[in-house]
Amino acid sequence: MSAGILASEQLMSFSSIIDTALSQQRELLYAPDQRKSDKPLRPFSVREVSHALKVKYNSLRQYLNAFEGMPAGTLESGNRKFFSAEEINQIQEVLYREGKIGPERYPRRQQGDKQARLVVYNLKGGVSKTSLSVNLAQFLALRGYRILAVDLDPQASFSDMFDIQADLDGQPSVYDVLRYADPATGEGPIPITDAIQATYVPNIDIVPGSMAMTEFEYETSASFRQNGDGTPFHRRITDALDLVDDYYDLVLFDTPPHMSFAVISAVFAATGMLIPLSAGMLDVVSLAKFLELAASTMQVVEQHQDKRYDFIRFVLTRYSASDPAQLQLSSFLRSHLGGAMLKHDFVSSTAIADAGNTMNPLLELDPGSFHRKTYDRIFDSLSGIADEVDAEILRAWNRTPFEREDS
Repeated sequence: MSAGILASEQLMSFSSIIDTALSQQRELLYAPDQRKSDKPLRPFSVREVSHALKVKYNSLRQYLNAFEGMPAGTLESGNRKFFSAEEINQIQEVLYREGKIGPERYPRRQQGDKQARLVVYNLKGGVSKTSLSVNLAQFLALRGYRILAVDLDPQASFSDMFDIQADLDGQPSVYDVLRYADPATGEGPIPITDAIQATYVPNIDIVPGSMAMTEFEYETSASFRQNGDGTPFHRRITDALDLVDDYYDLVLFDTPPHMSFAVISAVFAATGMLIPLSAGMLDVVSLAKFLELAASTMQVVEQHQDKRYDFIRFVLTRYSASDPAQLQLSSFLRSHLGGAMLKHDFVSSTAIADAGNTMNPLLELDPGSFHRKTYDRIFDSLSGIADEVDAEILRAWNRTPFEREDS
């Protein structure tokens, strides 16, 4: 009889232990609610609303009392008024109707605007890609973008942050949308509308990730030998999104840190690319290799169809300006990449570290639970990144982005 530990049994045992422990931890974190999504997104102050909508604070206060259809909000301690995310969108609609904000501050597609599709992409792990994607999605949703997030990572961390767990809950995932038809059963892909799940954040829907995405890679490899089901792998996401082209302003792809057929399909579907990069020399060396690989991959795809982007931008993540080495590297990158680098960095912060531990993006945290300067620093960082992505999308829609004014 063979000695040693049967690997499959031990690994499955550890998986069960961690799953049970995580379930218990969630119960402690979200008590008295059973799940994170049982509790709505926190309300926002008038000043936060003015920032989200790019309207001066004093002007917004006047508008709230002047125009019909404005939500009442709720009064909390100190007679301060707060508004839900749904009410922020309602305020935006009234301001647009009354001509107080124009198309440069109204992130909804107009006639002839193509759906923006942003892929957050880097083959290097540990660059805060998912954290950046989740926070960016929430900031843009609060500004009025109707967002469909597509989680292509088999680990499904993006989905987990929104309390959507397709594998555990037996729900369809992105795999079910992209899969190939089974020649034995005839079972094939489902419409993307059957896999979309609403979240507790208004304006954000998700096609959740799943461990089954690993099967998609095997199926795609096999399709080359079996002539597949007629749809080439690099077009499967593009074709799936045709069903919801009219319903969303922005599709956001969160990708795994490795090259895969699903990633190539997302890169092909995208109209813009955001490349997160940690401020370390090894990461820059990896970036050069990653870009060369990405370019070679796209050259293969472009043999079948031309592919052009509205923009490609780089953003520094986990950045600390107080670190001389990181500061020097930032200057190096900006001197060589110029305007391709976002002006705002995703800064390193205890607020983000704590948010990761509690599975809460920044906008779900109570600002009062942090030192105000700490919260403001990371808020300004993420808000600035959202401003720049917002501007790129508006330019692709042939609009002149609104320059934020001091309140």
